[in-house]
Amino acid sequence: MFWIRRKAVVGKRAKWFPFALTVGTPADTQEVGKQIAQVCTASPADVHAVLRALPDVMARIMESGRSVHIDGLGSFYYKLSCAGRGVDTPEEVSEEQVKSIRVQFLPERVRRTGGSYKRSLVGQQIELVEWKKK
Repeated sequence: MFWIRRKAVVGKRAKWFPFALTVGTPADTQEVGKQIAQVCTASPADVHAVLRALPDVMARIMESGRSVHIDGLGSFYYKLSCAGRGVDTPEEVSEEQVKSIRVQFLPERVRRTGGSYKRSLVGQQIELVEWKKK
């Protein structure tokens, strides 16, 4: 995994931090489907069909007010982004305050012996390498 140096303001002072960086083109549905088909009994066509149907199915479930949890992956749920600073009383709360609806993803986590947690999607063999522009 690559990282770069990035400046951020903390309080009133600028500080430097490592920042995760993606490189190359994203893995698309075709690539993900082929890799899944290599490690299970489903054909690439079956995997692609499931992956393409998944967003619509998840949207219908979440529109009904439920979250979606996929074992080994994590949970998806709607989150409201609101305009302004809020209102003073519960009676003043209204849907006009909602600026946008977003999908929040929370990777699944498993508790390890000793009390620490392991998040899904975080590989066991991640090596941090500083990205050097050529």
